[in-house]
Amino acid sequence: MTKYFRLLFCIAFAVGVRAQSPIGLFEDHADVGTVLHPGSVAYDPAARTYTVAGSGENMWFATDAFQFVWKKVSGDVTLTADISFIGAGVEGHRKAVLMIRQNLDADSPYADVARHGEGLTSLQARDEKGANTSEIQSNTKSPRRVRIAKRGDYFYLWVAGPGEDVHFSGGSLRVAMHDPFYVGIGVCSHNKDVVEKAVFSNVELTTGKPAGQPKLYSTLEVVPLSGDRRAIYVTPGRITSPAWTSDGTAITVEREGHLLRVPAAGGEAQLLDTPAPAQKGVMFSIAALPDDGYRNFNPQGAPDGQIAFLSCEKEIAGPVDDKDMMLRVISRTDGKPHVVAKFIGGPGTLGQSSWSPDSRRLAFISYQWIQ
Repeated sequence: MTKYFRLLFCIAFAVGVRAQSPIGLFEDHADVGTVLHPGSVAYDPAARTYTVAGSGENMWFATDAFQFVWKKVSGDVTLTADISFIGAGVEGHRKAVLMIRQNLDADSPYADVARHGEGLTSLQARDEKGANTSEIQSNTKSPRRVRIAKRGDYFYLWVAGPGEDVHFSGGSLRVAMHDPFYVGIGVCSHNKDVVEKAVFSNVELTTGKPAGQPKLYSTLEVVPLSGDRRAIYVTPGRITSPAWTSDGTAITVEREGHLLRVPAAGGEAQLLDTPAPAQKGVMFSIAALPDDGYRNFNPQGAPDGQIAFLSCEKEIAGPVDDKDMMLRVISRTDGKPHVVAKFIGGPGTLGQSSWSPDSRRLAFISYQWIQ
């Protein structure tokens, strides 16, 4: 056998051995996007832990750069893990993620649960190739354990603090993916010149639709016009009609004839005996809304004259309970509608005082049916 053919044989043999040697639950790993320093993964079969090292400038906007440890799957999937960072780190926003991704392109559609080094935990998504990433921030900081769940085209975040069971963190993001796709764990240093490490332990990966009937959750969310959504209160069942208090420190919602008061920064809901005073929005007629191919309804005026409203597909006739919605705002700057959030909503999503008193934030309620 010539030296050339021996080399080809060795390469083929090595590739075959690698293909038959999975990394724990996963099949392979790779750097996604442009990185200056190659990433790596070390799997400890005795402890069943994955130590992932990754570089990369960011996982945000229209492209990503990070180390990804993956497996190809189809259908519904759930990935759960404990996450801890190694060392103090260089960047507070270094990220360790549980990710579901269409492909390994830098601008691929994806959804992930991102645990930041400084404690912020978010559900992030790029809903189409090359689009900017959006997120819903969890009200739980530095959770011990996190989970991402894909149910159809919707993605959900679950968290657990020390001594807690994993529980739904609120909100959902929609990303249409076709089978098969990639699921796995990853690390981004958030600084192209350094490498950061994180340990993923007690990793659980399940596929297929869970048994039982879907359960309804309601999430009270706040979104600044210049920022990202934040889930400040989540509860089983249905809540409606968010309304800011006149001092902007809290938001009231209705549930089964009762009024609940939730701190605007997030926290426990307080049952009120009498309605709290609320900032009254300026109502606009439906004629004030654009005729742009959507079914536009429920306009709510801000104290400064902006208009927020809901939009859904025109093909949706009759009641709009629990349908795909957009929350849009007509700005005073250009007079055009801008999308603030996409979610499952309905008539109870906006209230007559959904605008904060300073006209900078909107409170809305999204709904989730989860198995």
